[in-house]
Amino acid sequence: MAGEAFKMAPSEIKDSLTPKEIPEWDSMNFLLFIAALEKEFNFSFSMDEVLNAKSLGDIKAVLQTKGLVA
Repeated sequence: MAGEAFKMAPSEIKDSLTPKEIPEWDSMNFLLFIAALEKEFNFSFSMDEVLNAKSLGDIKAVLQTKGLVA
């Protein structure tokens, strides 16, 4: 899903990636990515979770705490 949102090959996706390393990670694409995750997993991120996400790993950690991914 991150690959589609940020136009990256699956092999390029790493938890450590931040907006500085992903040219397509602008505010609009990030919000579209969050919306796609919410739809896919049928849940909603809190505003704090969205604002505090500084890397793909941060987003994954939220999904893990909710028991949505391993």
